[in-house]
Amino acid sequence: MILKKKQTALIVTYGAFFAFLIFGFTDNLKGPLLPVLLDEFSLSYAQGSNILLMLYLGFMLSILGSGFIAGKLGNRVVLLVSGIIITAAVAGMSIVQDKLLLYPLFFSIGIALGGIEIGANGAITDIYHENSGKYLNLLAVFHGAGSMIAPWIVGIMIETGLPWQTVYKVSVFPILLFPVIFIFIKLAAGKIPLGKPKHNSKSSNLFLNLNVLLLALLIFLYVASEISFASWIVDYLYKIRSFSLKSASIMLTVFWGLVMLGRFIASFIVDRIGYMRSLIITVGLAIISFGAGIIPGKIFSYLLPLTGFFFALIFPTVTALAARIFPDNKHKVFSFLFFFAGLGGLVGPWVVGYSANWFGIGIGFPMIVFFIIATMVTLFVLKARLRRRDAL
Repeated sequence: MILKKKQTALIVTYGAFFAFLIFGFTDNLKGPLLPVLLDEFSLSYAQGSNILLMLYLGFMLSILGSGFIAGKLGNRVVLLVSGIIITAAVAGMSIVQDKLLLYPLFFSIGIALGGIEIGANGAITDIYHENSGKYLNLLAVFHGAGSMIAPWIVGIMIETGLPWQTVYKVSVFPILLFPVIFIFIKLAAGKIPLGKPKHNSKSSNLFLNLNVLLLALLIFLYVASEISFASWIVDYLYKIRSFSLKSASIMLTVFWGLVMLGRFIASFIVDRIGYMRSLIITVGLAIISFGAGIIPGKIFSYLLPLTGFFFALIFPTVTALAARIFPDNKHKVFSFLFFFAGLGGLVGPWVVGYSANWFGIGIGFPMIVFFIIATMVTLFVLKARLRRRDAL
């Protein structure tokens, strides 16, 4: 059976959505499982931070390699290879007994997540040239769905006394469907030309462009905020605000549920409101909700998940803004931005983890507010530079 071009595009779209569902699920198992891993393997906060660092080191290296592979072989090949790697890594996590093996396994998961980031975003922007803000936010909805499901499942399993490895054992089978989808596409779609990228004489100086650097800084600061939040909120609520492990995991589930809801709503309004205006409003509200959530007193903690609703549109909308500003070089810009996203995911949890190691998680977790404030400052600088451009 040979699929038609339109059929192939539709299946690739569904495959990209499913890949992002797996991305969100696998990436956000670490938050609710981190306190368990720290106890199970007698790890310090510093060692836990180093394990998270390996995941995002893998992500960053994968971004560089995946961008090159996508340019040569296509986004579908990147997604296929990523699916195989993440299936193998999750299977390894389901049986690991030695804490030293956590480092290469988290590194492998990072490699797969980086490939999914490049492959899925590239596939969607190639298929949907118009309204990219809408479809990138819809893509991110599936990341939010996976991110919401992960802590909910972990909380239930741990509360019932099941070993933590059970989470990964159960996850292997749905994750295996991810590479199967792209194996089917490769076999059934036939050879479809990738198309030649448009030549741009200025591309050699692209990464010295101040607007690109500001977009990269913006992505770095936002991802540092989001991943630090997702990685450490369960431990913070459990040890500082006297939540049970199950209740703290539910709070993380609510956070990702609000991220998913926010991205779904954003897919209908972001193109109408404008990318920059949407970003400034939501980052401002994120500062308020997070700041209120870390006020002493357990009752204020219930405001923390609301930050996810305001975080929701930032990453996909910055990606769409970059595609609009640099349409002829968007794949190169994406690789550059996603590299800095990985760097933010690496640095953010590391800073919070080491701060917790030195001063306690009660001091370390609230430091995320500085990342969010810096995001707002960067937005205003970028807005000033783009004020005369149609991209606003």
